[in-house]
Amino acid sequence: MKSLRLEKRWSQEQLAQLSDLNVRTIQRVEKGESVGAETLKSLASVFEISTDELINTIDNEKNLQTEEGTNTIKDNSQQNKAKEKVKSIKYFYAFSAFLIAVFLLFMLPNYNDGENLGPLIVVFLSFSTLIAGLAFHVFQPFGEKWEKEKLSQILNQQSGESSSSSER
Repeated sequence: MKSLRLEKRWSQEQLAQLSDLNVRTIQRVEKGESVGAETLKSLASVFEISTDELINTIDNEKNLQTEEGTNTIKDNSQQNKAKEKVKSIKYFYAFSAFLIAVFLLFMLPNYNDGENLGPLIVVFLSFSTLIAGLAFHVFQPFGEKWEKEKLSQILNQQSGESSSSSER
């Protein structure tokens, strides 16, 4: 109903006066709260439409408000996921820098002309494995996005094959 009121460029107070209703009643109708049949008749006559048309308009506005609320929740959820992703990437870089610094500052000085080469290689491989494992976890090269892309490719190939076989 708010759209009808705004279409006529009426304020809630003006509509209340024209329909002989209270401003609070107008606000209730616009919020989608239940109202009586007499109120609907009064408003429908002011807008010069049937009561059914007014009810449909009110229902449509309720649905739009519900969709907007759902979209807001989805946006917040996506924003939270993005924040978590950024935090995990930040952690990955900090952890990698820490391991590289430890290796360079504490391990390499113990090289001793190849005397400690074996343990240095083991430490290097261990640190590399930690970094690679964390990178795999953070960047998820075979995550949801990859699965969706692969599924899409396979479906496109199958639909291409089925359309070429049906042309024969």
